[in-house]
Amino acid sequence: MIDSIIFLIKTAFKNVFKNWLLTIASISILSVCLIVLGSVMLIVGNINLFIDEIGDESQIVLFIEEDLTVDEITQISDRLHSISNIGNINYKSNSMILEEYKESLGEDAWLFEDLDAETFRNSFVFNIKDLEKYDQTIYEVEKIDGIAKIKERRDVIERIVDIKDVLTFLSFWIVMIFVIISMVIITNSVKVSVYAKKQEIWLMKYVGATDAFIEAPYFMEGIIIGLTAGFIAIISQIYVYNNVLSPILSDLGFINPLNIDSVMSVIVIGFLVAGAIIGTIGSAYPVKKYLNV
Repeated sequence: MIDSIIFLIKTAFKNVFKNWLLTIASISILSVCLIVLGSVMLIVGNINLFIDEIGDESQIVLFIEEDLTVDEITQISDRLHSISNIGNINYKSNSMILEEYKESLGEDAWLFEDLDAETFRNSFVFNIKDLEKYDQTIYEVEKIDGIAKIKERRDVIERIVDIKDVLTFLSFWIVMIFVIISMVIITNSVKVSVYAKKQEIWLMKYVGATDAFIEAPYFMEGIIIGLTAGFIAIISQIYVYNNVLSPILSDLGFINPLNIDSVMSVIVIGFLVAGAIIGTIGSAYPVKKYLNV
């Protein structure tokens, strides 16, 4: 068993180095595909982060009825805290709102020294965590007794959700396009190795070798190419993001780029797994063609 595994690995590496020019081309192009793919995902991640921050700033103001007792206000607070999709819940009494209003006026605050706090309503202010569940959450809030009015910007929220949906759709198809391109590249690389050994494959087939035994070295070749491209892409992605993408996003002024260290584990695992899978799938088709004898 161990001897067979060693034989398969040696054969795979021999194929890789024998067709070194095409191997280098495959690794290079696959690395570029992974880097472009990773860059797109990082840009989309930054934009989604920015959109989420906008959503967090789109606060919902819940005005409550004027004649509520302290216990009834506490019950409303408890009901709000029981809704899982609500966060940053703050109660603001009418006196607190009056003080905030005067502070916002700055030097002109003296004009409203005689303004009565009763002019304002007591209220709760909160954010919605998952904007996709916005309507459902507002529906739950509206069922709470003691609410006089809900101040919301549904139009802003709907635009934010629409933008996120478009970005998700585009990023999905970009991923698919680059996966297909990468598999075609790996397929062409392995195809050369298989074609050069087609007679050897036929002979092994005639003497009773199983399809799995014949296919294994070429699968291993695809994995080697994919993992090598993955390692190169990881190092290159860090450089490209820190020295190119992140500065560009910072220069836009409204996006605070995420730290690549926070998603490093996702990048490492994603690139290596993607490289290995793409390499394996790309190496499958060329071998099967010569197994039908």
